[in-house]
Amino acid sequence: MDVTSEIVEKISNQKPLGRISDAMRSNLVHILKEMRAGADDIMGALVTSSDGLPWAKELPADFSEKRFSAMSGALMALSTTLTNEAGRGKMRNVLIEAEGGNIYVMSAGPTLVLTVFTKMTNSLGLTLAHARRAAELINVYKTKCDESKSA
Repeated sequence: MDVTSEIVEKISNQKPLGRISDAMRSNLVHILKEMRAGADDIMGALVTSSDGLPWAKELPADFSEKRFSAMSGALMALSTTLTNEAGRGKMRNVLIEAEGGNIYVMSAGPTLVLTVFTKMTNSLGLTLAHARRAAELINVYKTKCDESKSA
């Protein structure tokens, strides 16, 4: 097993520390379902904390929520460091284009990450727009939840 796989395995075996209520998870899943309904080429998506722990998912059965959460958090952290070191400003999203489809990893606020899995598509811009809109909704929802906790 290579070093990256070992790290992903360690992170994916961590348990969330009660960070998310059932109501919050349900609302996040609702946002993910709406995003999928708006774009036929989106196969699945998940919301994770920036440290790679799963919060909500709308994934195909053969996708490992914990492993993809861990990899998404790590990829976001590395990409943020890369853009900072290169002096390119705030990192917006990572787009992975593969033969079988695309993967978008993007910030959904300061502490959450949205990862979207798509089929191979000709409508990259439209799918990315749906993903960005979902990331905005997730950020707004999380901010409102945080504000209500502190009030």
